[in-house]
Amino acid sequence: MNDKILQYDIVIVGGGAAGLVAAVCCAKKINGKIKIAVIEKEFKLGKKLLATGNGKCNMTNNNMSSEYYNDESRQFVKNIISKYSTDKITAFWESIGLLCKADSFGRVYPYSGQASAVLDILIMNLEYYNVDIFCETNITSIIPENNGYKLTAYKKTFTAQKVILATGGKVQPSLGSNGSSYKFAADLGLKCTEVFPSLAPIPCNDKYLPLMKGVRTAAVVSLKADGKILCAEQGELQLNEKNISGICIFQLSRFVNEYYALNTINGKKYNRVSIIADLMPDYTLDETENILKKRRKQMTTLKTEELITGIINKKIGLYLAKKLNIDLDTELYNLSNDDIEALARSVKECEFVPSGMSGINSAQVTAGGIVLSEINKNMQSVKYNNLYIIGEALNVDGMCGGYNLHWAFASGIIAGNAAANSYKKKR
Repeated sequence: MNDKILQYDIVIVGGGAAGLVAAVCCAKKINGKIKIAVIEKEFKLGKKLLATGNGKCNMTNNNMSSEYYNDESRQFVKNIISKYSTDKITAFWESIGLLCKADSFGRVYPYSGQASAVLDILIMNLEYYNVDIFCETNITSIIPENNGYKLTAYKKTFTAQKVILATGGKVQPSLGSNGSSYKFAADLGLKCTEVFPSLAPIPCNDKYLPLMKGVRTAAVVSLKADGKILCAEQGELQLNEKNISGICIFQLSRFVNEYYALNTINGKKYNRVSIIADLMPDYTLDETENILKKRRKQMTTLKTEELITGIINKKIGLYLAKKLNIDLDTELYNLSNDDIEALARSVKECEFVPSGMSGINSAQVTAGGIVLSEINKNMQSVKYNNLYIIGEALNVDGMCGGYNLHWAFASGIIAGNAAANSYKKKR
């Protein structure tokens, strides 16, 4: 039974990246003169934020464009980033005390190189502006009531004139994302799309894949659907026993996971998908064949397993030979032109067939969510006055490189400022 009723002007549900930024903006705009609370179900704030960018926190990117976000969100995101560019986001952080810097690729990080600095600055500002923080408090219902909202948790009831919903997505539940956003949306009659993991390793059932465990190699990886190449990424391909990984794979994982969730890619139906890896991207197919044929001609008595020594990773060569059923004990002079040409094609077009959807524990971002037609340009619900929805709860997801945090921060700033505006006008 609830034994406490706590009254606030503004309540932010969710103490992650978007929610904390929204809370700071609210408090700063009205200079701590109204009652604001942040409610977080985990035992501490910002768990997922601390894990971003391998602990360095890639906050935004100098190469900012709506083209780096999912198709359904691009027009909405374009309008947001036209007002909240990378410079505006960086200026916000500097205004609350955090120095930032960009690397040679345009990725913006805290100057200290620590994700913890981002969280520390947010908490420092919340404390300065007397924002109340409730951790280990799991909100189970949000009910419109008396021109405001009643929020229920175990042994606590909160009332608020305004609510900012920042409860995140569904991936990485150990860091606090358990899909509660979609339960709240269903309870309130808000529309959601199907959700699925994005920015994740792609699982593959390939009996020879363990031969390449631990290999990292430069590659161009392409998404192939029904025989057509839809898109490609370049970077470091990481090979493991049961999956393929690396940033280049993460960028393609959204499409693979959409396929397994909905049988579509960008809304279009497909019957089969695979990942094609070019493992010698600096050489053409003909050049690759000629390199292998030259090795055979020069060292005829070597075993086949030495054919690729010094050319590509030996584990990759072993994997490809096994897949092509080439005997590794065969001397090179007995290796046919057909065998060499098949091996060269496999180097240039190595196919990995996904076995299913990425796991929610390994993904960085949730794709899908509450549809953008449910909110206006101020992130306010079009059905419920004074209810704001921000961050990963919405159907917005971006590529690796700071795009998802940029969205979290921008949506948090907009909602925080909008929620505080009426109080500022009253004062």
